[in-house]
Amino acid sequence: MSYGTIRTNQTLLFIACCFTFIANGLLGVLPAASLVVLAQNTHIATSTAGLIFTVSSLGTIIAVVISNALMKRVGAKAVVIAGLAGLIISSIIIPLARQFNIWLTAEMLQGMSIGLINIGIIMTLTLNFGDTLSEKLNMLHGSVGIGSLLAPIFLSYALSFTRSALPAFIGTAFAGLVCLLTFYVLRFQTRAALLTTSAEPYVEPSSLMPDQPRQAFKQTLLWLIALQICLYVGAEAGFSNWVVTAISQAASISIQLATPAATLFWIGITAGRMAVARLMKQGYLTDAQMLYISMLGGGACGVLLIVCMQAPSICFIASFGVGLFLGPIFPTLQAIATRRFDRVPALVSSVVMVSSGFAGMTIPLSIGMLISLVGAREVMMVPALLCLLVAFPYYLANRKEQKIVAYRQQQMEQVELPVYDLPTIQLPVVESVA
Repeated sequence: MSYGTIRTNQTLLFIACCFTFIANGLLGVLPAASLVVLAQNTHIATSTAGLIFTVSSLGTIIAVVISNALMKRVGAKAVVIAGLAGLIISSIIIPLARQFNIWLTAEMLQGMSIGLINIGIIMTLTLNFGDTLSEKLNMLHGSVGIGSLLAPIFLSYALSFTRSALPAFIGTAFAGLVCLLTFYVLRFQTRAALLTTSAEPYVEPSSLMPDQPRQAFKQTLLWLIALQICLYVGAEAGFSNWVVTAISQAASISIQLATPAATLFWIGITAGRMAVARLMKQGYLTDAQMLYISMLGGGACGVLLIVCMQAPSICFIASFGVGLFLGPIFPTLQAIATRRFDRVPALVSSVVMVSSGFAGMTIPLSIGMLISLVGAREVMMVPALLCLLVAFPYYLANRKEQKIVAYRQQQMEQVELPVYDLPTIQLPVVESVA
């Protein structure tokens, strides 16, 4: 295989995207997993160290705000490389910081890097793998789960052998460097192609595919998509953050014994996304079939966990089932949203991230406030209900899309046909007069 062929290889491009998300998942978990160690390095209380999560989220929001302008000016490749550069720098600074202000600055850079990498990678897949976007996104988000699962293992080995979190962060920086060099070498489509003229009659673009962000914000379909993402992330974040506490309180066991529920949940998330990607590749499932099965299955497993809360072994199985069914929902919804608004994919990625961040900040907090009022068993009904409620805006969005498609077909039929030359009438020949 020649060097030029390697640079344009689509399989290598997708592998690079997956490894970039693995590195993103590693850095997303390492600061939280080593929070106590990092707090001791900067000589602050653990409660004060929790401010890093707010600062990191703020950095992600800033990245979302500037991503559309960056995508138009420099393209997806430059955005991904910028995000990876920020990931490398923050991975080195965070474990070495001895002042809290420097640590906060590195966390903001880390949040911005996560935002840029997410939007840049999603844009890259949209432009280069449009026909198999649902399959690719499921595998891609499964890579994040792999990174999240590997991060605690790397940190445990680093602390065991060196009594420092630095080796785990340096490994993440090295992985980011390899991904950065790979993206620098690869050649692929980084910007949306301009519309070209064709021999077919021109039809005014419908509201389904606006070509300007301002027009897209006026579409009900976009806000239904944002609501779907918000409900799903609320279900995932609410369940993953509180399932260990709920099982511990309801079954009267220690936190250590209840911890496998969270681990199995994330294993289920990763396994579900990988399995669905394979099924979609073989053509066994459509997007709609998979989503309805996932919503019903996730809600059913959530109810099973609530009913058997005092039996930890059954709770562990139910937690794995919740992750297995919930996993494919997010990437599939994002793929559908990107296809519907294929002229403004960067805007769609930004809306998805903002909606995810809003749900992640509000739903777990609300569950934490309710757990002392209604009890651990009852409060876990919230994630199960949110999982089922995703079906409502998804159904409305499909109805809206069907109406828009019908309207477009009607407009196509009413397009004025070209006027051809009228038939001429042959006049009798008049003899010329001498």
